[in-house]
Amino acid sequence: MDYIQLISAAGIGGIIGSLLTTLVQAWLSNKQHLADRNFQEKKEAYIGYLDALYKSEIQKTYEAATNVGYWQNRCELVGWTTVIKFVHAMEETNPTNGQAHPKRPQVLHELKQAMRKDLGVDIDN
Repeated sequence: MDYIQLISAAGIGGIIGSLLTTLVQAWLSNKQHLADRNFQEKKEAYIGYLDALYKSEIQKTYEAATNVGYWQNRCELVGWTTVIKFVHAMEETNPTNGQAHPKRPQVLHELKQAMRKDLGVDIDN
């Protein structure tokens, strides 16, 4: 009788172990999926914003300028707080009367550094 109870307990323990393993794997898989999705959303928003800035400065059209606003909004939705701060600083350093703002190059550099850090591609550190 003791052997039957031991075999039954081992079987139930194996089933419980399998269920726990499956649950942990599903949780880890979901967590990785969310991390991948967040990375992709941020990467798309950051690259879109930088591309829109470039086109706006080259083309100097209303459409190009409004595209910057679209990507700025996307950055504000998915971006890191520090990146959002520099996105706003970029807006504050817009050229006026055809003259470049003296702080613009530094703000752009800091913006890119913050984006790299947020995306985990900061190879300087």
